[in-house]
Amino acid sequence: MIEAEDFVPTEPHTTVAQTAHTGARARIILALDVPSLDAARDLVARVGREIGALKVGKELFTACGPEAVHAWRNLGLPVFLDLKFHDIPNTVAAAVRAAGGLGARWLSLHTSGGADMLTAAARARDALPEPRPLLLGVTVLTSLGDTDPEEVVERALLAQRCGLDGAIASPQEVARIRAACGADFLIVTPGVRPAGSSAGDQRRVATPHDAIRDGADLLVIGRPIAAATDPAAAARAIAAEVAIALAERTRTATTASATVATRLVRMLEESQALLSGHFLLSSGLHSDRYVQCAKLLQHPQYARRAGMWLGEKLRVHQPEVVLGVALGGLVIGQETAAALGIPALFVERDANGAMALRRGFALAPGTRVVVVDDVCTRGGSFAEAITVARAHGAEVVAAGAIIDRSGGQHPLEVPLDALLEVRAEAYPAGDCPQCAAGTAAVKPGSRPQSRA
Repeated sequence: MIEAEDFVPTEPHTTVAQTAHTGARARIILALDVPSLDAARDLVARVGREIGALKVGKELFTACGPEAVHAWRNLGLPVFLDLKFHDIPNTVAAAVRAAGGLGARWLSLHTSGGADMLTAAARARDALPEPRPLLLGVTVLTSLGDTDPEEVVERALLAQRCGLDGAIASPQEVARIRAACGADFLIVTPGVRPAGSSAGDQRRVATPHDAIRDGADLLVIGRPIAAATDPAAAARAIAAEVAIALAERTRTATTASATVATRLVRMLEESQALLSGHFLLSSGLHSDRYVQCAKLLQHPQYARRAGMWLGEKLRVHQPEVVLGVALGGLVIGQETAAALGIPALFVERDANGAMALRRGFALAPGTRVVVVDDVCTRGGSFAEAITVARAHGAEVVAAGAIIDRSGGQHPLEVPLDALLEVRAEAYPAGDCPQCAAGTAAVKPGSRPQSRA
């Protein structure tokens, strides 16, 4: 028989190290991924007081029902009921109300169920008597390897907007979610594996130390503890890692936020699209920095994310068509149009080098158009595209770009909405200090020097 005294907190006369260990073990949720209540009791007895909470998932709950939650009341251990609710809003709200009566501390539900489902769950939670369970939105399962980390962040933000208390995500996305959602948003992290442990069927994993250091609040850990020869010793070792990471996190705490601009910079850096050196721009100017957006856009997940962000910026102008500027604006124009749910056309240079609508494209008079390119340096290509659109009788309501490096010195007569402003020195060839120093300029773009 397991008794509550097996889990009594450390006595008052404790060392600093013991106190740190107590705080660290409270972060560990032991996953009871076993087929019976007897097996669960045996595992909990072997682990002792080295963990802070218990997770009841689909296997144990299906086998034992509500007793899988009730069995731990005398131990004083909170329970995470991880059933990942995902259904129509009314059904999920009813499930939250029913689960609220079981006494679980946390409940999980899939963010892929959408805003209406998540909001219904939050309202059902708010109607419950205290103490109410905390709702956690499952972002992307840790068993899925090829995952866009920004998609995980977006799902966490959706959960937050809909009133959920936190999100469940792999340790590889924790830092991004913490920056995006703030200090008060609960992050629960599965896929945690001590160094040297087998990943099993998990794909996006990290050590307990790294997950906590990056901002996780709670770690859900199953096999590294349950399959160990000495589960209590395995849990103690993990708690020791957590204690070190908590101390490091306290010393390096930051208030950095994850705006769209900072998230885009991370994507640019990860795709090696931000370059430093001596560059000849398409405008004819020389610069010490160059943004090669093609390297960003070669990754479909980054292109889709940038298009979604730019679409949200441009939505206020109520466009009916996105007009991309070939070549740089082809991909981002298509993705922006997809985000807005409107057609994507593009202008390109004809045999004489002039911008034109070709390939059978046409704009009806009065059509509300946004012109999109990857980068605005001096705005020449934008201006040409705007002229083409107006020649067809269209109304150009705005321009959009991933990067604005014009410093506000562009000739456009419409608003320019960009995801990121990049400040970089740009000089005529005769005034370029790198040319004066004898450094050769590199032309990294896709076309020769032009009027743009």
